[in-house]
Amino acid sequence: MLYSPFPAGRGARVRVNLSKLEEEPLRFHKVLSVDPERLDIESVTAPVTVRLDGEVRPHGDRFTVSGRCRAEAPLACSRCLEPAPWMVEEDFTVDYRLAASPPLDAELGLEEDDLDLVFIDGDELDLSELAAEQVLLALPMRHICDEGCAGLCPRCGANRNREGACSCKPEVDPRWRALADLAGTEQDS
Repeated sequence: MLYSPFPAGRGARVRVNLSKLEEEPLRFHKVLSVDPERLDIESVTAPVTVRLDGEVRPHGDRFTVSGRCRAEAPLACSRCLEPAPWMVEEDFTVDYRLAASPPLDAELGLEEDDLDLVFIDGDELDLSELAAEQVLLALPMRHICDEGCAGLCPRCGANRNREGACSCKPEVDPRWRALADLAGTEQDS
């Protein structure tokens, strides 16, 4: 059973009540907005629109959530810091298990099969958390607005892609000065 205890829109949480899930899979089709603050990444400049299409299948005390995630948002270019459109569409599969409450003084031992599981408290699966996780996994390490992006000037900080934004003369690397004298001479074969 899907329900949303918060109003739709920004910051809304969509939850799946796992206790009422029967043997049949539960299908969902939701469009969510993930705030940049939830992602804690400087390159995300605006809320990310995420469309989740998938299903939840019960397997005893485990649940498999699989489907397709489509996310889009403007990301800051790694060179010039200007917002540039970004979009990704990927399949996902996540296995969840209800966390048993262990005694407070005992250590919790995990089996090898448990290392690929996500443990959840209670009997609700938060699809907004799933959306944020999928976006974090899909975000590129570097996002470039254009292959020809000139970036920012290291002296004045102006965006070199804009005409007349920077009038700084390029610095010559001191390691190459010795070669500058050879620029006009011809070599004998």
